[in-house]
Amino acid sequence: MLLPWFKGQHVRETDSRARAWAGSTFAALAVRDFRYLWLGNFASQIGVWIQMIAQGWLAYDLTGSATFLGAVAVARAVPSLILTLPSGVLADRLDRRWMILSSQTLSMVNAAALAWLVGTGTIAPWHLLAGSFLTGASHSLNMPARQALGPQLAGARHLANAVALNSISFNTSRVLGPSIAGVLVGVLGLSSCFVVQAVGQAWAIAWTLAIRSSGRASSQPQRGSIWTNLVDGIRYMAGSRAITGLMIVAAVPILLGMVYIQLMPVFARDVLGIGPSGLAMLMSAVGVGSMAGAFLAAALSNHDRKGRILVASSVAFGVGIALFAVSPTLQAALVALALVGAAQAIALMMNQTLLNLITPNEYRGRMMSVYMMTWNIEPAVFLPAGWLTDTIGAPPVALLSGTLVVITVLVIATRLREIHEVRPATASAAVGHRDSPAPALAVRDSGRGADHELLS
Repeated sequence: MLLPWFKGQHVRETDSRARAWAGSTFAALAVRDFRYLWLGNFASQIGVWIQMIAQGWLAYDLTGSATFLGAVAVARAVPSLILTLPSGVLADRLDRRWMILSSQTLSMVNAAALAWLVGTGTIAPWHLLAGSFLTGASHSLNMPARQALGPQLAGARHLANAVALNSISFNTSRVLGPSIAGVLVGVLGLSSCFVVQAVGQAWAIAWTLAIRSSGRASSQPQRGSIWTNLVDGIRYMAGSRAITGLMIVAAVPILLGMVYIQLMPVFARDVLGIGPSGLAMLMSAVGVGSMAGAFLAAALSNHDRKGRILVASSVAFGVGIALFAVSPTLQAALVALALVGAAQAIALMMNQTLLNLITPNEYRGRMMSVYMMTWNIEPAVFLPAGWLTDTIGAPPVALLSGTLVVITVLVIATRLREIHEVRPATASAAVGHRDSPAPALAVRDSGRGADHELLS
């Protein structure tokens, strides 16, 4: 029902309209095609969170094994490890819109199949493994293309705001998705969650089809093989201390801290005794904090010391996980998880903003694929964490996770002092087109093809 309304507006991409939105948290939504991309992504993400709640509960309920929860995560990671980097190359060679459409179609079919299996009572553990595998495949196709297309559509002037809006979309869906899942499970049963996910993906497809702008990174086609383009992109990024440093800072909390998501069903059932509706509350608490953090990060988008904010929020992320581990009550757990969500949202937005500002548009798909690989290493700890949880329990594992995040981030921040340095400049060339130069962060680097120094 929103689609006809927005189509009817026929918003013109003019400076006067952009100025009318200037200073607003939603300024980038003045750009028609970015708005359509954002709305489609919002619908898709709500469905993904609904499916995640249902699938996690179903996996643990069918097997009673935290190790199997880790196996489901590993099944999702396998196609991500294989496809993410080639997908980044394709996002710099092909029309990014059609890559997004392909991934949304795969997600829709996957969710519909799981809905039928659950609804008919024929679901088995291996079905969940297969579904997770397909989820990982669709995610690998989607993320590099979508993360590269957003700044391209929004333009240089709205780049930081576009990143903030993507974070707000993600975190709002994190609040709404689990809440909706809790109601659906209680009223209609688990199969309804997968049905809603399929419908959400269909809705996302409609929005993506409405985008008029070309999704190609450049009017000049990429020459050479996919492998040659991939190596060229990796060499460019490796030659920039700025990009390399930001990737390291992004990877550490993901590798050491994100295990708390895997432990949620265990905390809900065995530690706090609150059932599937309580699991939805825990996930929603993370989402509420993340949404607040995303709005705060948007307000800080012009701050000169983004690197220091990145470090501080990464430390707060680890502290929040440790507090969650020792929470004696549901109320305390919800507060701790809200802190986790807020800190994570701020850190992610600062990191993504800096990466997008310094990466040229023709490399952005490959840059985002490498960035997504930092997320793909996350399940590497899931199986050992699942085994350790079965052995000593969820709270000690979560406490260890949060403590390691804090210590490791502080060590990195101490050894990479360049993170705290910043010098204002412009970076319109990195965005690719549409607007005049926007404030960015110039950096110096002796690496190949890079005039960058590690950003703050």
